[in-house]
Amino acid sequence: MAASVALAMEDFLPLGSKPPGNASPAEVCVNKREAYDVTGVPGKDGVVFVRFSISPMACRDLAGPAISDVPTVYAVDTRQWVILSIQK
Repeated sequence: MAASVALAMEDFLPLGSKPPGNASPAEVCVNKREAYDVTGVPGKDGVVFVRFSISPMACRDLAGPAISDVPTVYAVDTRQWVILSIQK
C-alpha cells in the first residue's frame, strides 16, 4: 500500500516541485504534500486506488476564495508498478 501511495504521490506532486515565483498563498499551500489527506483502497487483480484530497485543516486560514477540493484518484498496478489511470 505504501509503495502505491509513493508512486502516485510522485506523479501527483513530485518531490522538490515548487510553485511559480508569483504563486498566490493558496497555490503555495496546495503545492505542499502535507496539505493532502491520502486514502488507499485495494482493488482486484493487484490494483490499488489512491485518493488525494485537500485536508480540511490545510490552507484554511488563507484570504481569498476557498480552495476547491476535487479529489484526484490514481489506479496503481502493483504487479508492474505502473499508473493505470488518473481521475481528476
